[in-house]
Amino acid sequence: MSLRLRATFLLILALGLAGNAGAQLSLQSSEGIRYASGGIGEGERDELVLMLPDYNLKLVAAAKGTGAFLADVKLTALDARGTKVLETTLDGPWFVARFPPGRYELQLAHGGATQKRMVTIPAQGRRVEYVYWTDASATTLKSMEQAEKPPPGAAK
Repeated sequence: MSLRLRATFLLILALGLAGNAGAQLSLQSSEGIRYASGGIGEGERDELVLMLPDYNLKLVAAAKGTGAFLADVKLTALDARGTKVLETTLDGPWFVARFPPGRYELQLAHGGATQKRMVTIPAQGRRVEYVYWTDASATTLKSMEQAEKPPPGAAK
């Protein structure tokens, strides 16, 4: 897709989402890393899916067993030298970011438990990580399997 076509598409998308209260993601940046999180509700998930081509990391946080989505996960990313390059709290179960290619340690904390993941961010393509916690309260959000299904009538 050409840059001009992509810019036009994103402008139309932004105008269309302006009136949709369920899809108000905040794009942020820290230390040159662009990121967004959300995914509570179909509008936010749809918006994040449209953003994916511009990002090389996708995280999904969910409860073990049920796959129910989790929010309020604290994320800290350290580069290969151990320098903190990002610290944020996920606004929803999905997180997308554009990192410089390289190796990172992701520290993810939720409900008093912390997980560490070593990930390599590719120069092309995307790294996808699913992170699970035991969380009995995570029963109100759609399961990951449900969210990954295309909407009815969508091309497969």
